[in-house]
Amino acid sequence: LDLETTGLSMTPVFLIGTMECTCDGFLFRQYFARDYSEEMSILSAFSERLQDTAMIVTFNGKSFDVPYLKNRAVATGVKLPRPKSHLDLLHEARRHYGRRTPNHKLQTLERIICGKCREDDIPGAEIPAAYHEFVRTGNARKIGRILEHNLHDLLTMADLMRRMWQ
Repeated sequence: LDLETTGLSMTPVFLIGTMECTCDGFLFRQYFARDYSEEMSILSAFSERLQDTAMIVTFNGKSFDVPYLKNRAVATGVKLPRPKSHLDLLHEARRHYGRRTPNHKLQTLERIICGKCREDDIPGAEIPAAYHEFVRTGNARKIGRILEHNLHDLLTMADLMRRMWQ
């Protein structure tokens, strides 16, 4: 699970990215709000999918993603089920890699541990402004980069799990 939001605190979530392990491989879903009014719809769609989920995996999700989703669900009146378990890879990476990395940010681990460097990635700090611009103007030129950024975050989480636990 990985979110893209319009900022910190109580601002809308506009993208909920998920990756599921199936017998056929990975299944990616991106719940995208084309404008602010669709936040409740993406939360509802995600909530339906979450009902059948035993475990979620996040990166810093215990501190950010899950509390954020809970707050937005309350704000929009969506009932969000609680999965039986939650694995937060940030805490696992801190334990596993310790001081072998200068910090434990996802993109730092991606670069140092996974040996990958994103090309033409939109910096996370620019994502809220890019989404606001899209809603204001209808110009979607940066939206593809946001969707790709979200997808790379999900793939990196899977790669880190593989590297930590084979």
